[in-house]
Amino acid sequence: MNYSFQVRRRRAMSNAERQREFRERNPGYYQRLHAERRAAVKALAQARAAAEAAVVRTPLALPAPVEAILIPGMYAIPARPTAVREPLPIAVPQHGDFKANRLR
Repeated sequence: MNYSFQVRRRRAMSNAERQREFRERNPGYYQRLHAERRAAVKALAQARAAAEAAVVRTPLALPAPVEAILIPGMYAIPARPTAVREPLPIAVPQHGDFKANRLR
């Protein structure tokens, strides 16, 4: 078998010319292509909307009633300054008689 191929020389052309010739040979190609893509996107959007509509959302249910947690010593320092008691007087020893002025 002897295959003979003939190489056809094509004239040099720009990309815009090549695309123009393609559009002339294939009228309506891009309209059909874009219509198929739009239809696919529209079908996907409808499928997502149907899936979201089918989901039943229930409110969260807690397993037990809420209880206040009390930690010992957490409220040892009052949050309001009005709750602080007046400072206790402290005897300050003076020079000389240490036994009479010692702290109790």
